[in-house]
Amino acid sequence: MIRLFAVASVALAITAVVLGLGGPAWDKTRELSDRIVGAATPTPGPTSTPTPLPLPTATATPALPANAVGLHRWDTLPVHYCIAHGEAGFIDLPTFQQLTDQAFAAWGVPTVDDGICSAAAINDGDHVNEIGFGTPPGAPPPGSRVTEAGLTLTTYSECTANCEPEDPVKLVEADIIIEKTAPREFRSRRCLYSTLLHETGHFLGLNHLPAPAVMEAQTSNCPQQLTQADIDALLARYGPRAHPSG
Repeated sequence: MIRLFAVASVALAITAVVLGLGGPAWDKTRELSDRIVGAATPTPGPTSTPTPLPLPTATATPALPANAVGLHRWDTLPVHYCIAHGEAGFIDLPTFQQLTDQAFAAWGVPTVDDGICSAAAINDGDHVNEIGFGTPPGAPPPGSRVTEAGLTLTTYSECTANCEPEDPVKLVEADIIIEKTAPREFRSRRCLYSTLLHETGHFLGLNHLPAPAVMEAQTSNCPQQLTQADIDALLARYGPRAHPSG
């Protein structure tokens, strides 16, 4: 019997007409310099020829795979997010933040936790990726045998003219709302982590998958591990930029 979760993802589409305008690629170089402080007067002694140290080898960042079919994904990594604090849930905020970070780490796509959001509430359309407790819109009525455990709102931009053929769609915002009054038997770290693992998958662009998978639409056993189906769907979007843990 399925008692939890009927988890859904809502995509709010924003169409962006691109007229062949390409942005510059910015390279950031960190300059390293050595500083010698308080050098004493040298004492004469034997001289030797120093052995030069090998120069460090830069590791190139792998490119995202071609995306001709228009899978939803972030095209700039890492992705930043913050924790909304406007509504209290069934677990304290530091634990909620820790479990959110763990969920993103399981997917292995580069992300940055920016800490507590400056705005208390989750605001769709503010170009800030917010994650927190609340009441998902469209939740089943009281007394229903199915509970909406979480909801992810994603906004994407779709190119319609003079497009890069390998990347016509990109995510521009994602917000996660976790049900603050989940049924008592599911108010645990384990089930909250499972919900966050599922919703962060939507945050990264994944759709629902057939069971068994973390990304299946409904579950009652709070899965903790990504399945091969989850990993395959992730790698189709991010390729070598993702390092998921199975």
